[in-house]
Amino acid sequence: MRIKLIVFFVVFLYLGCIPKKPPPPLEFVPSKDWPLLTKPKDMEAFQTALNNSLNYYHRLPSDYTMFVGDTAYTVGELIEGLKIFQVCLKKPDWQSCLKAHFDLYQATGKALFTGYYQPILFGSFFPNKRYRYPIYRIPDEWVKIDLRRFGKNLPHLVLKGMVQGHEIVPFYTRSEIDFEHKLKGKGYEILWVDDPVELFFLHIQGSGMVILPDGQRIYVHYAASNGRYYHSIGQSMKSLGLIEDGNGLEIKRYLRSHPEKIKTVFSKNPSYIFFEIRDKGPLGALGEVLVPYYSVATDFNIFPKGAILFITTEIPLVNARQQLIGWKPFSTFALNQDTGGTIKGSGRVDIFFGTGPLAEAQACYMDRYGKLYLLMKKE
Repeated sequence: MRIKLIVFFVVFLYLGCIPKKPPPPLEFVPSKDWPLLTKPKDMEAFQTALNNSLNYYHRLPSDYTMFVGDTAYTVGELIEGLKIFQVCLKKPDWQSCLKAHFDLYQATGKALFTGYYQPILFGSFFPNKRYRYPIYRIPDEWVKIDLRRFGKNLPHLVLKGMVQGHEIVPFYTRSEIDFEHKLKGKGYEILWVDDPVELFFLHIQGSGMVILPDGQRIYVHYAASNGRYYHSIGQSMKSLGLIEDGNGLEIKRYLRSHPEKIKTVFSKNPSYIFFEIRDKGPLGALGEVLVPYYSVATDFNIFPKGAILFITTEIPLVNARQQLIGWKPFSTFALNQDTGGTIKGSGRVDIFFGTGPLAEAQACYMDRYGKLYLLMKKE
């Protein structure tokens, strides 16, 4: 009897040590359990975003596929899904139409919604006393290595570094580029701007608008990174007791009143972004212009690029002084048109709020939980 008890106890301990299988990132929602879906308030803007997804799909090879779990969808199916969705929205019984033609999936658990925006900077193609801070293109020594191209048995890992002699080594850190000037004078500068703080936030946002002295507007867009990990300076500054909240507005206020701290604070984030000049903007990861409120960023490993999402959360209300004055419910269809280094897993969403001070304030305050759904055409 004692032996049986010992064996049972050992088996119990062993089973208790086996890690539980994590839940799937997406859960199928039966039609009877669908939430109340609401149409976009600005149908014209939403239609622009949807057309941008179609533009992206039409540029893809005909045999290109995307996955939701283990289910593959061809580009043709994705295009057909968007077109059927357009037809359904015009029908009186549009929700019944959607249930007849689409499957709905919900992101497991609560989704955290944050925001981003297009920053505005002032710059020049030529440096001077005012325009002293460079925006760099991809340096010639920068390289990207996809291990999958060297053998199917290697991990799915992409490395970014630089060539030094006959070796590939990690690329320079932000501190080495900005404060040791490792890239200075090599001809990699594409623009110079007048504000190092706004330039740092351009790196965080990934794209922006630079206004030249003659009023001309230049759009710059993410081209590559140095491959170093991204570290949130907001969290660093908060943990050091420099700021309380950690949002972008508070970070800017602190750095502008304590310019002697810029080097220390910026160096906490070794990640660095290289840009390219584009003829339009702001561009998302699909190469299409982002539409405020209807373009969002998610993890492309889970949510297909360009796909239809339904989101429900709250967004901040701000006044002309960029002060938070409240929150309002926000539910709408949106398009999955961007991604980001910190947007990982099914429970992370970044809403694009637009350009200018109000959009910046909304993006900086945005930090709310909600629900995220994916709409896919039935097979």
